[in-house]
Order: sequence, then C-alpha cells, then structure tokens
Amino acid sequence: MIRHIGAFLLLAALLGFTLFAFAERRADGIAAKPGWNLIGVSDAEIPLETAVKAKAVLARQPLNQPVLNLLFAVESRGDLAPDRRERFIETLGALGWRDTAAQQNLIVETLRDGDPSEAVRRADALLRRGKLVSNIVAILAQIEIYPEAADLLIERLAKQPPWRDRYFAFNGTLRNQSALDARVRLFDKMLAKRMTLTRSDLKVSLDAMVRAGMHDEVLQIAMAANPDGASQSALYDPDFAKFVALAPRERDKPLPFEWAVVSRPGTSAMIVPRSGKGQLQIRWNGVGAPVVASTMTMLQEGDAVRLEVHADGIDALTALDSFSFGLACSGKDRVTFDVAQAPKDNVAYYSATERAMCDYPQFIVYGRPQAADRQAETAIDAIRLSVS
Repeated sequence: MIRHIGAFLLLAALLGFTLFAFAERRADGIAAKPGWNLIGVSDAEIPLETAVKAKAVLARQPLNQPVLNLLFAVESRGDLAPDRRERFIETLGALGWRDTAAQQNLIVETLRDGDPSEAVRRADALLRRGKLVSNIVAILAQIEIYPEAADLLIERLAKQPPWRDRYFAFNGTLRNQSALDARVRLFDKMLAKRMTLTRSDLKVSLDAMVRAGMHDEVLQIAMAANPDGASQSALYDPDFAKFVALAPRERDKPLPFEWAVVSRPGTSAMIVPRSGKGQLQIRWNGVGAPVVASTMTMLQEGDAVRLEVHADGIDALTALDSFSFGLACSGKDRVTFDVAQAPKDNVAYYSATERAMCDYPQFIVYGRPQAADRQAETAIDAIRLSVS
C-alpha cells in the first residue's frame, strides 16, 4: 500500500513539472519554446533540427550547460539508452548550478531513480538561490511522504532557510490524506527534536487537518508545540486570556482551538484585555442570526454538556437573551442550549438540548432571530463548558 501511495505522489511530483512554463532565453541562437528543455513536459513537439543545432553548439562549446540540458530533454522524449541518459545526468551534475532548468531535470531524475534525499538537496539549493520558489516548494511538499526525504527536510528546516515560511504556507498537497499523515509525522519528528514550531508554521497544516477530521492529531501537535498553553477544560481559552496574549497580527489568523470573532455590517465582535484576562464584547443590530464568535471544543461525541456564561454586570446579563449558543458539527444539526436555572452573580446557566453529535464540535455564539430589529449589546468575561 505504501509503495502504491509513494508511486502516486511521485507521479504527481513529476507531473508538477509540466507547470514550470516560463520565458526562456535563446541559447546560442537556438530558439527553444518554454518547456522544451524540461523533461517533465513530455508532450512538447520539438522540431528535429533542434537536436542538430544543439549538437553543433556543443561541438564548439562542450561545457555549455543550457544547450546540453536542451539536448538531454530532446533525446529524453525518444528512445534514450540508459547508459547515455546516465552520461547526460553525470555531466549536467558536474557542470554545477548555472542552469535552473538543468537542475529541475536532475530533480526529476533523482525522483525517478528513487532517491528523494538527493531531490531535497537540489531543491534546497534552488530555493536558496530564489529560483522558482513556488514550484520547488510544491515538489518538496509532494516528496515529504518519503521518510528519508522527510528526515533530510527537517535538517534543512532546522537551519531556518529563507523558504521555510513559504513551505509551511503551501497547502497544495494537503488535500491528500497521505500528505496529511506525512505532515503529522514531520511535525512529530520536529517536536521530538525540540525544534520550535511557530503559529505560522502550524496554521495552514492544522486547518487542513481539521477539514480532514484529524482533530486528535491537531490537538496533540498544538499542545506539544505550546505546552504552556495546554488546557484540561472543554474550552482551550474560557476566559479569553490566551487570545489577548497574542500579538495583534496573530488574532486575525486563529488556530482551530482558539477564538475566532467576526465583525460585519450591523455586527461588531471583539475580544479586548480586561483585568488581566479578556472580554468578548458584542454589538448587534438585531438583523438575521449571525455567528459572532466560535472556537473548537475538546468535547467528545455523546457528551451531555452544561454551559456557564459570565456576564459583565446586570445589563450584559440581560442582553444575553438576544443571543444563542450552540455546538456545530459538519453535516449535522446544530445542538442548542436552553436556560437551565435562574442566573446568579451575573452568571447565566444553560444545558444542551442534545448530546454532542461529534468529537470536537465547534462552540458558536450567534444572534437569536428577532421578531423585530432590536439592537443588542453585551460583554462576556468567560464561557465555561462542562460535561455532566
């Protein structure tokens, strides 16, 4: 099974090179269209005289790497004998890093030969030169599934290369389950080596894992990357203290278990510092039923859930009647909360109308549909979930 998956990703990596179409310079008078010098572009129709002209140039300039690479790409589209292919590869490799297209072809060849580690080394070198960053990052992500490649990739990432942010921001392969599993292994190995994983390192990957239903892995990775932030409660940040501790630029890109607040015309929701913690402040014009705040919970399917909402004063407590609270699971009906008992000391008490319908449901705060537009404003100091 692993071999089949690896073969599939290898094919994807090779086909990825068909996208590497860019304006080429003419080499010594040989007119070559974009893609002619890339062996991954297998369907290019190249005139026969191109090879003849290339050989004539090489007879005068045998170390001309771009022309040698062009000849290699042309002959690769035909019946190129294995020993001649090997001589091309050895010669192109010996000529160094002068020609980017040649390096792309060498990466393809190392993948075909089952040597993803060499592919990582060449890709890293190209990335450090700032060559075709988006394309090379895509190839690295595709070959991450190979354990030996992943180990070498970790070595490169540990050196904080200039392409690290681009690598972790790339999500092109993260719709594939094998690639997601490989990313989990990569993070696990990095954390085992006590390497730091920043929020920007984690954001795209964790969001993709949530979409794939990999909530257990998301929680384990996130808590291992930030052990000081671990929470034993059903909500990671019940009093919003962790949210307000974030840098302002990070609050707009929450990780799955952090609070996300939404403002739009007619609705304003924000979390502000208050007495060493945070406070969720909501203003709503009463139109529609907008979701104003949400966060992933640690609840499990079948949990019977109780809810406490701590309001900032009697007015804020009264205004809670204009809002509803729920648990949302993909593809299932929303679980709502009903008032369980009379409020006390500005705390409102609720119980879920049904048990949680999935593991790690989203907790949402949303406007309660109104018979007539009625503006509402409240301030919440804490939201606490417990399992009965």
